[in-house]
Amino acid sequence: LGARRELPGGVEASYSVENPVGVYDLASSTHRGRLSAAVAGGEAVLQVEGDASSQAYEGSYVRDLQGGRAGVRLSRKDGALGYNVSYARDFDGVLDGDAGVHIGIDEAGVYGKVTASREVGQGLGADYEASARFETGEDRRLQLQHALKLSNKLGYAQLAHGSGEAPRLRVGYEFN
Repeated sequence: LGARRELPGGVEASYSVENPVGVYDLASSTHRGRLSAAVAGGEAVLQVEGDASSQAYEGSYVRDLQGGRAGVRLSRKDGALGYNVSYARDFDGVLDGDAGVHIGIDEAGVYGKVTASREVGQGLGADYEASARFETGEDRRLQLQHALKLSNKLGYAQLAHGSGEAPRLRVGYEFN
């Protein structure tokens, strides 16, 4: 069961209640509420979800910034506080091919990802992806991964490598 309503000032409110299939006990219901509004050129969202045993709360704000998308999220679930601040931007049209970057920080650590792809000629395409995460907890672990994939209409070859792993070569075919 759900309801949605547009409120004055461009605020949108929604509420739903659900039970697992075949369960008709109201104590087993999950309730979800959501408010969203345009604020300072972006979108602010507040969400609440819960049942008889636990509740979760989340607030977020996203907006376009310097050709990309910036966001912040705060949450609380099962007594744990969560957060994420990130920025993502595509560089399509800036570089020769498609490229993008995504960076952020969350409760587990700092992370980033870079992607790039382009046609290299005669039906051959190249895709590259590199990602990194530095965990700030007790482990203080750095994870790095990257992969290069060359493909054409017949198949692909991908070379991938990550922290603590031996390099891997995958060869296969795709239908697109």
